[in-house]
Amino acid sequence: MSVPTLTLLELNKSIKKAIDVSFDSPVWIIAEINNITLHRSGHCYLEFIQKAKDSDKIIAQARGTIWSTQYRFISSYFQSVTNTNIDKGINVLVQVSVDFHEIYGFSLNVRDIDPSYTLGDLERRKKEIIEKLISEGVFDMNRELMLPSVIQRIAVISSLGAAGYEDFLNQLSSNKYGYSFSIELFEADMQGSNTESSVIKALNDVFNNSQSYDIVAIIRGGGSKTDLSYFDNYNIAYHITQFPLPVISGIGHDRDESVTDMVSHTKLKTPTAVANYIIDYNLIFENDVQDCFQEIINHTKDIIKTNEMYLTGMSLGIMKIKDKLTSSIENCNRLYYRLKNSSNNLIKDNSIWIDSITRRLYTIPSSIISSEKKELDRNINRLIKIKSQYFYNQGKEIEVMEQRIRLIDPKNILKRGFSITQISDKTINSDTKIVAGDNLKTILFDKIIFSKIKKHEKNK
Repeated sequence: MSVPTLTLLELNKSIKKAIDVSFDSPVWIIAEINNITLHRSGHCYLEFIQKAKDSDKIIAQARGTIWSTQYRFISSYFQSVTNTNIDKGINVLVQVSVDFHEIYGFSLNVRDIDPSYTLGDLERRKKEIIEKLISEGVFDMNRELMLPSVIQRIAVISSLGAAGYEDFLNQLSSNKYGYSFSIELFEADMQGSNTESSVIKALNDVFNNSQSYDIVAIIRGGGSKTDLSYFDNYNIAYHITQFPLPVISGIGHDRDESVTDMVSHTKLKTPTAVANYIIDYNLIFENDVQDCFQEIINHTKDIIKTNEMYLTGMSLGIMKIKDKLTSSIENCNRLYYRLKNSSNNLIKDNSIWIDSITRRLYTIPSSIISSEKKELDRNINRLIKIKSQYFYNQGKEIEVMEQRIRLIDPKNILKRGFSITQISDKTINSDTKIVAGDNLKTILFDKIIFSKIKKHEKNK
């Protein structure tokens, strides 16, 4: 028995007829642009896809075409609203006519586009990413890191030829304060479908040598709102929240703020603004150091001035002691000469007496001579003892005077454990008015102690 058959052309014509009947007017569809090619003729060829909600699996795919006459209008309209070109990776709401050609097969001819849907889809995805990061408790983690005291070693994530990167380098190198920086570039795509993978790779490369850097700067030049959407990316944002170094973003938008900006330690509008922020941050540190240095100088001057006053007072005391010592030495000299003269006179007087006795001895009996000689010896010994005792007593008196002079030396007094207590550089005594809260300066032999009076009472 014969089986009904169709030629391929007949089958395709049947399909075309069925499609023409079912889709006799254009329809609006939602799809993601997976690929786009602009032909030199002006025609635009696209590949539309739809992914599963919970994965990147493609569950539908179709070819699309925007003819050159339509493309000029549609692309300029889309760009004026979104500030970007029609490009792969974005979700669009387009009006298409469903066509089936016997030779070229199934295709969608784009008639119109709603740019507001693309903008709204970007905002929706951005909001979902923010809510997910907050729910995971990581949204503010990078902002909680402390910046170093000085920023000098900078890891930069940017594209090599980006004007923003050049502006960043020029601003840092030409700073008027003469600050020097160590800058290392980690190249990454800053827009397009490779943005996520290349930025994450750059972050991982910095992480592998993170002890060599103070901060990470993610910078790019200006661009459209859709270009900025590449940084509304969960994976990039999550890596930043977990990063051990502060991340400063400057991805070139005055009005809009990406998720990358939100989770970074510090967000700035442009690469130049990032450079200025780093310079100003270091300037604050330098000013603090200079203020601290000046405070040290002023405090040192106060200490020197206070000690000069103390030393001046000590010098005056030493001068008084010196005067007393000079006076005592003069007294000792006078006593010495008096003692010397007295001794000489005494010796002279006794010599005459001895001579007289000697002459008498020639005329008296030996017994008397012997007796007198003994008496003479006693007298001589007594005289010698008197003389020795006199010198000894005078020497002791001189030693006592010297000892007294040494005892009244303030340094020796302090060495014995005594101290001098002053209020406002004046030594206190029983007449000094003392008030709780007064500052005390207690001078010991080898140190000065500063204290404050809590209370005082009379000695009972």
